[in-house]
Amino acid sequence: VQPNKPHADALRKLRAGLANDPHGMMWWWEGDYPCKMPWRGIRCEGGNGVTHVEMSNRGLSGHIDPAIGLIETLQVLDLGNNFIFHEIPGEALANLTRLETLNLHNNKIRGKIPPELGNSTSLVHIGLSRNLLAGPIPKELGKIQTLVSLDLAMNFLNGTIPAELGDLIYLAELNLGKNRLRGAIPLELIPEDRVSKLVTLRMSSNMLEGTVPTSWGSQLKYLQILDLSRNWLIGDVPPALADIPNLRELWLNHNKFMRGETPAVLTNKGLQVLVR
Repeated sequence: VQPNKPHADALRKLRAGLANDPHGMMWWWEGDYPCKMPWRGIRCEGGNGVTHVEMSNRGLSGHIDPAIGLIETLQVLDLGNNFIFHEIPGEALANLTRLETLNLHNNKIRGKIPPELGNSTSLVHIGLSRNLLAGPIPKELGKIQTLVSLDLAMNFLNGTIPAELGDLIYLAELNLGKNRLRGAIPLELIPEDRVSKLVTLRMSSNMLEGTVPTSWGSQLKYLQILDLSRNWLIGDVPPALADIPNLRELWLNHNKFMRGETPAVLTNKGLQVLVR
């Protein structure tokens, strides 16, 4: 194992920002060999560059220092289930051309989702749920062509759902539930002319208006869970939802659907869960 002073220095700046470390995860981050023990929470795969920073559930509090952006080999940043606050250093994270997983779930992170994340060329998983994030969902996230899962649930996000999220051709999981999103569900979110990779689509507990798109159907080839409950949706339940071949759960309760019964093609489909 070779020394790597730039990565060691960057990690010590991260340690300084995360000043409260009750389990002593970072106490032994000394010297210039971050790929050797006792650098807890750090992994280096295939060389002496740091590839994983994994410190979830450690009671950490403080902020994420932008020096994290100097660890150019970083693939996974997992700081979920801590007490981290302040804002996400978006520009620093977007510079990490190998970063695949960004997990900051269940912290106290404030501010807005940085639009600079849209400059990432490598992110596969973004987990920002259960924080204190506010403001709109940046349309720039629709540029991350590698993205497979995007979880922004349980924040204070407002504005409308960006149509640009429909450009994420590999997206399998989209969770926007329990925010303050308004407006109609954009038709562009699930284009008619392309098979969607979505398996889970959750948008419950917002203030979404208008109707369920009547175009949603067989192009949602892989969709298993669709949750639109607890919004302000009106109109009829589209019978075309029965054309979603692998749908197991359909949640439509607590909306303002005023007309008609649930279409027979849906009630006869044998869904595990159908809540109207």
